[in-house]
Amino acid sequence: MLIGALSSGQSRMNGELSARLHEPVYAALWSFGSGWLVLTVVLLTSRRTRAGIRALVADIRAGGLPLWQTFGGLLGGTYVLVQSYAVPLAGVALFTIAVVGGQTGNAIVVDKIGLGPAGRAAVTPLRVVAAILATVGVGIAVLGRVGAPGSMNGVTDGPVAAVGAAVAVPVLLALLVGGLHSVQSAINGRVNVVTGTPWATTWLNFTNGLLLLATVALLRRVAGGLGPVHVDEPPGWVWFGGLAGVVFVGVAAVVVRHLGVLHTMLVLLCGQLLGALALDLVNPATRHTVTSVVVVGLVLTAVAAVLPTLRRVGGLGS
Repeated sequence: MLIGALSSGQSRMNGELSARLHEPVYAALWSFGSGWLVLTVVLLTSRRTRAGIRALVADIRAGGLPLWQTFGGLLGGTYVLVQSYAVPLAGVALFTIAVVGGQTGNAIVVDKIGLGPAGRAAVTPLRVVAAILATVGVGIAVLGRVGAPGSMNGVTDGPVAAVGAAVAVPVLLALLVGGLHSVQSAINGRVNVVTGTPWATTWLNFTNGLLLLATVALLRRVAGGLGPVHVDEPPGWVWFGGLAGVVFVGVAAVVVRHLGVLHTMLVLLCGQLLGALALDLVNPATRHTVTSVVVVGLVLTAVAAVLPTLRRVGGLGS
């Protein structure tokens, strides 16, 4: 839950940086690039991290971990690209709700097939209810603060876009990247089991994500769709989004082995909402957005995060 709250801070940093740079891709490049530089220093100075990478390569060559499971960072980069495309068309509220629906819905499937390191988990009534309740809770919380500056996704909130053909594609893409996030969480956990250290796992993620974003940025620049960088004197704290991302990815890769994908997603969502609530409360400009509706959404999401644990008490999850 703590790294979920940290994720809200990261989103706020990246969102503010994106606004000051006038281009989401540049903000994403900084976030991935700065995180990658820190992780590369760790890689060069840590024998354990280098040993983790060697162990991963050896395991793949021996036919253990499938090669495709090492590309989780590409899914993270894809999320950033889809977000920059979909939010202006569908609105941040619809985008967020669709992403959460994709995350929780596919997390049930990912756990069912045992893609994550925690193994298989049956589809039970409590798990289905938890996924639905989390989506409803996040939807209520997000809709309750539409119009406020900032959001849990790091994009300035705006009015909910009119539902119709114009938003069908971005909403479907949001559902897709939400589902892919569950896959990313699962395969990151598997990679971490092989490497034995979250530093190696996170370095691999940031490397893949950075390569994807850099390639897209280069293609856009060549095509004339990406202008030069203009910085509007951002506050110092906006530059630390990459470091927050390093912590988030690393800890999540460890946690998913113990909680499974669905429960990890639910706890992170609860932490994100709690972190966003705290940030809004300490900021005089957004304090008025903390309404009873937002709190109700947070409570529902918290209940959803607890539901999967009830299966351990008297078999209630069956």
